[in-house]
Amino acid sequence: MLNERALHAVASARQQNGDVHPLYASYCFRNLPSLIRFVLLGDTQPAMPLDVLGELPQRHQIVLTILFDALGWQHIEPRLAAHPLLQRALREGVISKLTAMFPSTTTAHLIGFFSDLPPAQSGFYEWFQYEPQLNRIITPLYFSYAGDRERGTLGKNGVQPESIYPQQSFLQPLHAGGVSNYLVQPAWYAQGPVTALLKPVATLVGYRTLADGLAQAARLIAKHRAEGTPAFIWLYADGVDDVAHNYGPSADSTQAEVEAALAQVEHVLMPRIRGSGALVLLTADHGQIDVNPKRTYYLNQLVPDFESYLLRGSDGRPLAPAGSPRDLFLHVKPDLLEAARDRFAEALGNAARVLPTRTLIEAGLFGPEPTTVFLERVGNLVVLPAPGETVYIFEKDRFEQKYYGHHGGLSPQEMEIPLIALLA
Repeated sequence: MLNERALHAVASARQQNGDVHPLYASYCFRNLPSLIRFVLLGDTQPAMPLDVLGELPQRHQIVLTILFDALGWQHIEPRLAAHPLLQRALREGVISKLTAMFPSTTTAHLIGFFSDLPPAQSGFYEWFQYEPQLNRIITPLYFSYAGDRERGTLGKNGVQPESIYPQQSFLQPLHAGGVSNYLVQPAWYAQGPVTALLKPVATLVGYRTLADGLAQAARLIAKHRAEGTPAFIWLYADGVDDVAHNYGPSADSTQAEVEAALAQVEHVLMPRIRGSGALVLLTADHGQIDVNPKRTYYLNQLVPDFESYLLRGSDGRPLAPAGSPRDLFLHVKPDLLEAARDRFAEALGNAARVLPTRTLIEAGLFGPEPTTVFLERVGNLVVLPAPGETVYIFEKDRFEQKYYGHHGGLSPQEMEIPLIALLA
């Protein structure tokens, strides 16, 4: 079935200017952890409306959640009538539309998922962001300084992951309730510092290809079905995001990658877990929007004295860029905030909105009850490019906008995502 209530709710989240605001209280990625906990333990009521399960049972012993990075709703809707996996879901399960959180980024959603916190509370919102302990811009998912090609450079400088990342996880109550947790992720990322913190409550599993990952997930389901023991399995796949960045979400190569990913779930995973009773949830962290790197607006080239408006880090460099080319956050000297907003807005014209970040915070776009950690990390001025546009900072071989697909903003293409529920 197609969840009409969810479709209507997300449609209502669209603003007059075309923005999609996160539905933090209902049909939002933010509420997936509470849904999974309810399905496995039944000890708390989920914030996610239970109609996302349709007529499927509400309690399960095994849950497999597959997150396809950047598999936005724009890739699902055109395939509803034709793709075998989606046809199966319409017959036997339910397809809902959700909103992403804001910003529509992998950092916000991966860390937000495991910590069960929206960006305003987790303190993590973008690929590049400020870390006040270091007075530097960092890349949280790589545990490195922004612009470094090498991963893990924070650790080589004596920084401990525990000092930066949230210590809480929704996997903890699952583990305490007797559920075995597994994180099945690409081998290059599976043992990274973000997920390594979850080792006490989860088994980390690396895979080489998506088919390999799906087969490993199927083996774990078979193991727990045979034992009669509960399990939560998380599988993260980054192939769609990678191809969409490099070619654009509308490109034929991206369409082929989407079809191949869904086909592997249908033909590799589903036959191997048939009859297991596992609940399969397929979702995404965000979508992407088509952009043209040749049309990128570089603020430090448009505004010759750009750096004079910015605070500087412990390395003496301006605190930029934070965010991404679709949601550029700037750490402006407080006494120059209004002047910077006016100057940058004039330089960008209709290509972007330039707003004090507090405007977005007060509108609840990062989630409710922002913490001190978040407020210390987020820039005080934000640039939100118009659909199809990008705004960034240029530094040769360090910061450049080279992609044909991007995300981070509030457009429907970036903010609307699927949740597909199936019973194996």
